[in-house]
Amino acid sequence: MKRFGIISFLFITVASNVNSRNINSQTVPMNDTLKIEGCQDKIKMMVGSIVEIKLEAVPGSGYQWLLKDASQLLQLLDGDILKFSAPETKQPTVGVPGHQILHFKAIKKGEEMIRLEYKRTWEKEIADSCEMKIVVD
Repeated sequence: MKRFGIISFLFITVASNVNSRNINSQTVPMNDTLKIEGCQDKIKMMVGSIVEIKLEAVPGSGYQWLLKDASQLLQLLDGDILKFSAPETKQPTVGVPGHQILHFKAIKKGEEMIRLEYKRTWEKEIADSCEMKIVVD
C-alpha cells in the first residue's frame, strides 16, 4: 500500500510538471507532434517530428510572431499562412489576445538557438521575443 502511495505521488508530480505553462524540456518522438504553449527553454525532437508552438498574440493588430533567422534544423510549415486561435471569450472583442500557432518540422540533426520576434513586418520595433534551444536527434 505504501508503494502505491509513492507511485501515485510521483505520477501526479510528473503529470503536473508536464502540464505547466513553461516546460523546460520535452522530447518529441519521430512522426509525432508536440503541442506547446508559450516560450520554452529547450525542445528536444527527432528528425521527422513536428512541434506546434502556440504564442499569445492579438489577431488583427498587425503583430505576428516571425522567425528571426532561417533555421538549419527546422522547416516552418505553412509559412505564408497566419494561424490564430480564437480569444478565450464568449463574444469576440477587438484587442482581446488570442494565440498565433506556428508549426515546425525537424529536418536535420543538430543543436541551435531559434529566435521568434513579435512585431509588425513594416516596423523595426520588436514588441516581444522568444528564444528556444532546439535539439534534434
